[in-house]
Amino acid sequence: MKASRSRIEKRYRSLLQKAVRRGNVELVFTTSSLLASLGSKEKNWYSSQAAIITFEECWPLGTELIFNKKFHSKVAALIQVTRAAKARDATGLGYLAFALSQGDDSVFSETADNKAIKIVASAIQRPDDFWQWISWQKTSETEKTLLDNAVRFKNTGLPHDKAVIQAAAYLTATVPLPTITEGQAVDPKFPYWVVFDNHTVEGRRVLRDIARDLHIPLAQLEWTYFYFEGALTNADIDSTWWDRYCQWQFMKIDLAASEAHLLWDPAKAQMTEALAPESRQLKNELYRWKLANPEPIAALKKQVQLYIDHLDEIQRDQRILF
Repeated sequence: MKASRSRIEKRYRSLLQKAVRRGNVELVFTTSSLLASLGSKEKNWYSSQAAIITFEECWPLGTELIFNKKFHSKVAALIQVTRAAKARDATGLGYLAFALSQGDDSVFSETADNKAIKIVASAIQRPDDFWQWISWQKTSETEKTLLDNAVRFKNTGLPHDKAVIQAAAYLTATVPLPTITEGQAVDPKFPYWVVFDNHTVEGRRVLRDIARDLHIPLAQLEWTYFYFEGALTNADIDSTWWDRYCQWQFMKIDLAASEAHLLWDPAKAQMTEALAPESRQLKNELYRWKLANPEPIAALKKQVQLYIDHLDEIQRDQRILF
């Protein structure tokens, strides 16, 4: 029995974000081209997701979200994020603020400043006031570009995605933009099993089975899987808010961060084995598709590089978003 279309799409969507995080440019091009071939629904999803992934994985590159109606303009944004070391302060702050907005005050720390969390949580509850405040801030030209893009995408995605974009805007208005550096060389052996997380049917099944077999609380297994594998990057810029978010998550599941590997190491061996058939199938699908479609992939690469090379020459007043 063939997998449903929605299950196939979720695998490729998960693959795209993992490839971006790990800096695998070739895999991002192949997956992007494949997603585009699936039709307008996936292209529309990609347009929104390109902005969300940029703010989540490397928020200072929100300056580069210069989209037109062409698909390759969105791919260009993700390729720049893929090549860069990751900066995830906006994600850490946004997720903490979102939790606070839902009534969880365990995000507060007695030893650190909580002001930013309170401000972004308030922004989630009163977005119009927040974005008006953002419009009053005196910023450099680069910062203004990022804030303008945050405003453009402020209603994109799920509530926690919007919180990340608000956090990126707050950071832009209050702290210097970090310098973006190149990521490290990519590991050529991409671990396809990491695609199957709790956002996929296969991943949820295996996580439940292994948590039961090893007598591990499911929440602990899900978080350590994400922490050690799903969130793994090609390089990281120091991100205090991301580190604080991770420590909060460890506290929430009652697991010491220093001991997490003791839980994850044996679970990882079982996860890779249990997901081996799905991993091989996905890898083979990508390989066959790449062999059968060299022209669209090559064309996409050329279009993206030309777009990146001439990014500064594009007239801003002629850009039509999506």
